[in-house]
Amino acid sequence: MKRLLTVLATFSLILPGAVYAATLDQNTSKVAAEKTALNADGIDNARVVVALKDTNLGSIVGATVTLTSSRGSIDEIRIEHSTTDMFGKAYFRVFSLKDGTSVFSATANGIPLTSTATIAWSGGLSFPLVTGDLIKLADDGDLSTQPDTAVYYYAKNGKRYVFPNDKCFFTWYPDFSKVQIIPGDQMSLIPIGGNVTYHPGVKMVKFQTDVKTYAVSRGGTLRWVKTEEAARGMYGLEWNTKVDDINEAFYVNYTFGWPIEYGFDYAPDVVRNSVNSIDYDKGLE
Repeated sequence: MKRLLTVLATFSLILPGAVYAATLDQNTSKVAAEKTALNADGIDNARVVVALKDTNLGSIVGATVTLTSSRGSIDEIRIEHSTTDMFGKAYFRVFSLKDGTSVFSATANGIPLTSTATIAWSGGLSFPLVTGDLIKLADDGDLSTQPDTAVYYYAKNGKRYVFPNDKCFFTWYPDFSKVQIIPGDQMSLIPIGGNVTYHPGVKMVKFQTDVKTYAVSRGGTLRWVKTEEAARGMYGLEWNTKVDDINEAFYVNYTFGWPIEYGFDYAPDVVRNSVNSIDYDKGLE
C-alpha cells in the first residue's frame, strides 16, 4: 500500500501567558502573489504573502520565512516582514527588469513549502543577456557624441556598470572582442548600478592632485602604499610603471582601507586571483 508522506515540522507559538507547540503543515500553508502578470520595468511590483498553517489549520506565529525566485537574482525580492505575524503571515514585494516567468517558493524555518506563486513578466529586457556580458550602443558615426563609446558590464543584479575609461577596462579584459552591441531601447531598460573600479592586484593608482600611491583591494578599497620600498616589494623594481592616474571625478567610487607598511603586507597575484569577476568585486555573489 502506498502512503502519501507529509514532512512536518514543530514550531513553538509564543502568545501572552502561554506557549503552544504547532506542527507546520507544508501542504496547507500557502504562497500567494497579489498579481500574476507584471511589467518588467523595475517599478511595477506585487506583494507575495506566505501564510503558514499547522496541522489543525491554525496560524503559526513567529516563524522565519524566506522567499526565493526560480530565476535567482534576476528578480528583486524586498522583505516587508519575514517573521509571521498574529495571522501566520509573512510579506514580501517582488520586482524585475527582465521578461519571463518566475516561480516563487518559500521556506519556514528552513522547511520548504509545497505551494508556490507564479508571475509572468513582460515589457522589459528581451535582449538575450547573461551575467558577465559586456555591452555598448552601436556607433552613431558622430565623433561629437559620447554615449555610444561607453562599455558596460551586465551584472548579476540586472544592472549595468560602466567602465570609466579604457585603463580600467584593461585591468579586467585583454581586449574589446567580447563586447556586444545592444539596441538603445533595450539599453534604456537596464538601470545603471555605478562605475567599475580597478581590478584588485593588477595596477596601483593615484589621484591627479594626491601624492599618495594606492594598492587596490576588493570592492574598490584603496590602501596607501607608504614607501617606495613597499611598492618595490609588491611590484618589483619597475613598480612605477604599474601606477595609473585616476581623475578626481571617480574619487567617490573608492573607499580607503589600512595603509601598507611593507611589501609583504600585500601580494598582488593573490589579491588579483581572489577576485575573478566584477560581480564578486561588487559583493553581488
